[in-house]
Amino acid sequence: MGNRVTHAATHLPEDAVYARMQREQRPWRRKLWQIIYQALTTPRKAEDIARTVGVSASTVHRVIAAYNREGVAAIETAGKGGRRHQYLTLEQERAFLQPFVARAIEGEIATVAEIHQALEERVGHPVDDSTTYRLLNREGWSKPGARVKAISSPAGTPGSLRMHEETVHMRQRRKQPSLPRAMPQKRSSRGYPSDLTEQEWAILEPLIPPAKGGGHPRTTDMHEVLNALFYVDRTGCQWRALPHDFPPWSTVWSYFRAWRNDGTWKRMHTALREKTRVSMGREPTPSAAIIDSQSVKTSQKGGLAGMTVGRK
Repeated sequence: MGNRVTHAATHLPEDAVYARMQREQRPWRRKLWQIIYQALTTPRKAEDIARTVGVSASTVHRVIAAYNREGVAAIETAGKGGRRHQYLTLEQERAFLQPFVARAIEGEIATVAEIHQALEERVGHPVDDSTTYRLLNREGWSKPGARVKAISSPAGTPGSLRMHEETVHMRQRRKQPSLPRAMPQKRSSRGYPSDLTEQEWAILEPLIPPAKGGGHPRTTDMHEVLNALFYVDRTGCQWRALPHDFPPWSTVWSYFRAWRNDGTWKRMHTALREKTRVSMGREPTPSAAIIDSQSVKTSQKGGLAGMTVGRK
């Protein structure tokens, strides 16, 4: 059972699976497509796929079994999640906050401690303070200051109310001061022997996957990431021993792992091979392959007769 190879059914070709994996914005669903892609391109044991993707082996078995049985619907079908264990419905939450909204419009202070106490009385049992904060956040209340009070806009709409955090009877939420980030050292103009030339970088740059949509824009220099990877390949140094004038070793390792998993290295290798063949006047892809084998003659004797008698 431990040596069983995990295969995925060909409901979609490899290119279509890869396109869906790249297009998917949700990380957890992207991992599901990544499991399918790994099982299609390089079938192997579920434990190996799990280590590559970063999930458990049981998750790999479950995803592959569901995909083989149901096809694309097993991955794309929306889940049935939701607010299953809520104290109040959304309509009840709005009705619960109406007295505090009215007080805020009249200029009175509405504290989180009061709202929290009223919520506990409403549901009839103790409630964690994080539940109160989530309730207020759902209804459009914010907390930019140090005290909690609601302030209405000139139009007096409840959606414009703002609240300021009070420290009485509530959990203290202190933000730890962040340490200054060490700036990377400037690279020497001479560089390293393993660095890419400008011509080589111009060939590889279009093959690098673009930054994912949403979130903070990419600030890492992809040219320096490739230089760091070639430095590790050339010198054989440990990841943590990467010189400090490269991007952080953890960043370089993350890109190396991501490109290994999504097939970027394979596409780079294919593009470089085809470019080399074309420059030599050949077709981009070979039309035939030759497999060579070698036979080695051995002694005709076997068993006990083929054993050498020990010297005395």
